[in-house]
Amino acid sequence: MLTVMLAGFLAVLGIVAVLVYVRNIQNKVVQGYQRESVLVANGQIPAGTNARQAQHSGLLIPKQLPKFSVPDDAIHTISADISTLVTSTPIQPGHLLLRENLVSRSQRTGNLVIPPGRVAVTMEVCQAADVGGYIRPQNYVAVYGAWPTGSTQLEASCSGGHQVPTPSSVFGKLVLPRVYVLSVTTAPPAGSTSAPGTTLASNAAAAQGALYVTLAATPQQAKLLILLNATGLPSFALTTPSSGITADSRTVHF
Repeated sequence: MLTVMLAGFLAVLGIVAVLVYVRNIQNKVVQGYQRESVLVANGQIPAGTNARQAQHSGLLIPKQLPKFSVPDDAIHTISADISTLVTSTPIQPGHLLLRENLVSRSQRTGNLVIPPGRVAVTMEVCQAADVGGYIRPQNYVAVYGAWPTGSTQLEASCSGGHQVPTPSSVFGKLVLPRVYVLSVTTAPPAGSTSAPGTTLASNAAAAQGALYVTLAATPQQAKLLILLNATGLPSFALTTPSSGITADSRTVHF
C-alpha cells in the first residue's frame, strides 16, 4: 500500500513539474511579444543632429514594437544624460535609434562622427566584397580575409576574377566578427573635387567598381584591418543581431 501511495505521489510531482515548466515557457513567450516603446526615425536624420532637437522637431517618434525584436541598446526616451548628444551618422527613416548612434559633438571629425574608443579605418574592396553594394552606413559587417601562402601573390581586379596560380596556395579566415560601418564611398571622376568625407582614389579603381568602406574600429582592430588591406583581400558579410557570428581563429585552405 505504501509503495502504491509513493508511486502516486511521485506521479503527481512529475505532472506538477511539467505544468510549471510549460507555464514558464508560456510566460517567456508572452513576455517576448509584449510591446515596448522605442524611438524611431520619422524621416532622414542628418549626422550631427542633436537628439533632443530631433525629438522636438518630430524626426524621432515613439513606436511600439514586440520586446523580442528590440535590441538591448535601443533608446526608449531622450533622458537628460543623452539630450546633448548628436547622431554619429545619418539615420534612415524607420530605423531604430541606438545608443551607439549618439556621440558627443566633440567626437565629430569632418563629416564622420567616430564612436567613443574607436578610430576610422577605410578598406578598399570590390562591389562583390561589399555584398553587391548593399552595405550602408550604420550596418554591421563581419570582416573576412584571403591571403596567399609562400611567394604566391593574389592579383585582385574588380573588373575580373582574382588570379590564383595554384588552388592550394590561398587561405582565408574570419578577421573580425562584428564592426560598425561609418561610410561607403566611391572614387570621384578624374579632375573632380571630392565632397567632404569622400575618399579620393584613382580613376582606374573607380572604373573597375572599387568601393571604400570606412569602419569604426578599436585601435587593436585597426591593426588587423590595415594589415589585411596591405597583405590580403578583404571581404565583408552583412550581419544582423541574430547572425550569431563569433570570433574564430581557424583558417580554411583552398
